[in-house]
Amino acid sequence: MEAIKKELIVNASQETAFRVFTERMDAWWPKTHHIGAAPMVHSLIEGKPGGRWYSTHEDGSEANVGTVLVWDPFGRLVLNWQVNGNFQYDPSIMSEVEVIFEKEGAGSTRIRFEHRDLERLMGGPKVIADMDNGWWQILQLYKKVTDEA
Repeated sequence: MEAIKKELIVNASQETAFRVFTERMDAWWPKTHHIGAAPMVHSLIEGKPGGRWYSTHEDGSEANVGTVLVWDPFGRLVLNWQVNGNFQYDPSIMSEVEVIFEKEGAGSTRIRFEHRDLERLMGGPKVIADMDNGWWQILQLYKKVTDEA
């Protein structure tokens, strides 16, 4: 199964682009896109290998999304996406989200995004097509916040 690949340029330094993605996910990740039972309050990544990727919710609960596999400020981030095709946390799933931050020029950074190992998610081509569209929309929100940082 083909990986979801996206590429965009943000108007920010490599360091700022990385920090907005990892430290300010809350500012750009849509509150409607979560797997918790209650409305989402925060979306967070713990900045270290083995760190959690998770969300917090209005009822005080937390919902795991995955873990940090590679933490390489300010060039590369690899996350383990452990959400299945039914959009439920499943610790047995291992698909990867890789984000590469490359200096493009004075004050701009190229973002290379890939979500791979999608065959492990279950749900088939419709789920993958929906995720492909969803990732593009989410990355556009990220770009808007990063451009304004």
